Formats: sequence, C-alpha cells, structure tokens
Amino acid sequence: MASENCEVTVEKVMRPASTIRDNVTFRDVLTKMIEEKKNSMLVVDAEGKLVGLVNAKSLVRRAVPDYLEEDVLAARYATEEMFKEEAEKVADIPVTDFMISDIKTIKFSDSIMYAAVVGLAGSNMRVPVLDDEGKPLGILTRTEIKQLIGMHLGIVGCFME
Repeated sequence: MASENCEVTVEKVMRPASTIRDNVTFRDVLTKMIEEKKNSMLVVDAEGKLVGLVNAKSLVRRAVPDYLEEDVLAARYATEEMFKEEAEKVADIPVTDFMISDIKTIKFSDSIMYAAVVGLAGSNMRVPVLDDEGKPLGILTRTEIKQLIGMHLGIVGCFME
C-alpha cells in the first residue's frame, strides 16, 4: 500500500503522450498506432499544440460505411471485400476530418480527482496533460485512474504500492 505521506500527482502517474501531426492521413495515423502499439494518438499542429485526438474507435467508425453503422442486420451481410473497399476509400483522408476536436485536458498541477472527473466528462477516459502553451506532456488513461483507485484500496499489484 502507498505511504500515507506519498502525494500522488498527475506528473507521477501520467504516461508519455504519443503524438502525430495534423497534416497526416488516415493511413499515416493507423500505421503509427500499429507500430507503436497504441490505441490513441494526440494530434498536434506545426507548433506542437494539441488540436485533437484520434482513437481506435474513430478509425473504425471512419472505415465503416455510415449506412451500416447503426444497422446490425445489414452489417451481417457485408463482406470482407466491402470492408477492404471502405478502408481503401478512407486511406488518404486527412486526420482533421475524423479526429476528435473537443477534448477535455488537464495540467501538471491539477489534482488526481480533477483528472478523474475530467476523464468521466470526456468521451473516452483519455485525458491529455498539457503545458501552459497547450503542448502535450503526457496522458492519463482509464488504466492509471483504475490503478490509483486500487492503490488507495491497498490492492496488490497496483503500480504505486
């Protein structure tokens, strides 16, 4: 169990942010996510400031035709060839066309409780940690928040026990 005197800060528990520029394509994002074994990327502009987030769900959503997204019955009849065709159609679209632009962020100085609440308010429990200029320093995910809860409950195996 963590020491009673050990203050847990955003800086201590965040993971490094994986970033990608805002001038890349669907294929570029997917390639980098696969290479880095990541399920999300923070999108930054030429100055390195956060402009959006791409996650695996946003990629899949873009590769599935709109008419199938809400129609599970019709999707049963979709073929592998149809999936391939859709993937090829979206390969070169800009990341700005499918990234999530309205994301909640936190700073180093924010409390862990604030980070958890911001994560709940967002759509995916990934909370970018930014410096004062809006540049990503790291990211908190549901994994870090879950580990912190476990640490405070004295559960063995938590990352800060």
